[in-house]
Amino acid sequence: MSEEQAKAAIEDYFRAFNAQDEEAMRARLHFPFSWIINNRVRLVLEPKDFVPPTIQLIKQEGWAYSRIDWMEAIQAWEDKAHIKLAYSRFKSDGTKYVTHEALWIVTRIDGHWGVQCQSLHI
Repeated sequence: MSEEQAKAAIEDYFRAFNAQDEEAMRARLHFPFSWIINNRVRLVLEPKDFVPPTIQLIKQEGWAYSRIDWMEAIQAWEDKAHIKLAYSRFKSDGTKYVTHEALWIVTRIDGHWGVQCQSLHI
């Protein structure tokens, strides 16, 4: 059951991300939240400090949306799951321009599943 709920939390985050809905993105995260990109850790302590990367992706890459290619729970417990996934980024004309594999840690706090950590190598 936790595996499905953790995956659903990731799918919800991607929907909010693609809609560029900052409040919905924040609502699908648990804080403190962290990104681990390559060997750098970026810790976001509170929701008010979360800045979605969508504006930067649009300016730097011409990003329009992202899509999950696949997800696999590699570990799952009652209140936490480690989900390995791949996702692709697309331009507005539908051209896929990059795919990343990542490990996301999703936790259940006070009955709510949310993403707590995203780790990837770019």
